[in-house]
Amino acid sequence: MHPGIYETVLDWVPEGARVLDLGTGDGAFLERAVRARHLMAEGVEKDPDLVSRCIQRGLVVHQGNIAEGLDQYGDQSFDYALLLGTFQELVAPDQIVREAFRVGRRVIIAYTNFAHYRVRLQILFRGRAPVTKSLPQAWFRTTNLHFLSTLDFREFSRQMGVAPVRSAAFNSSGPVRLFPNLFAEEVVTLLEPGNA
Repeated sequence: MHPGIYETVLDWVPEGARVLDLGTGDGAFLERAVRARHLMAEGVEKDPDLVSRCIQRGLVVHQGNIAEGLDQYGDQSFDYALLLGTFQELVAPDQIVREAFRVGRRVIIAYTNFAHYRVRLQILFRGRAPVTKSLPQAWFRTTNLHFLSTLDFREFSRQMGVAPVRSAAFNSSGPVRLFPNLFAEEVVTLLEPGNA
């Protein structure tokens, strides 16, 4: 993920918040967030080697698939649930987002924008699945299951009955302020419950 996404999340999450990181990875970001913002944080990660690295960092991280592992948490146990970079890899993102809102008051999702102009050009002129900086693996090696754009995410949010409150977009040059559906490679959005 673009470093600006992590900086943005740190800006959005207030000091002392209760945070659940879904797809914690090696825990580098969560450790940094805990130290910088004094968070009360937990994580869920399916890879046992990455869970071990998280524990070595002093983090509370549960091993399990986030599609099955949120039932251990009570309603509104957290102020924020984070899905940073794993959203397009989920088999049933709508179910995960519902569960994330059950356990958290707000949800922050970061995802790859598959409508970036380089992706469009590769498909148009090469007629093949794209490989870019934000999509570095061939289609048969990638963990991505869903190929969404910023417009798709906006529609998904509307259908889920959740409201995007803040959003930030990035490409290799930095923040993207104009036409993010065309120029952003990665996007992070803060969601709140809305009217269905």
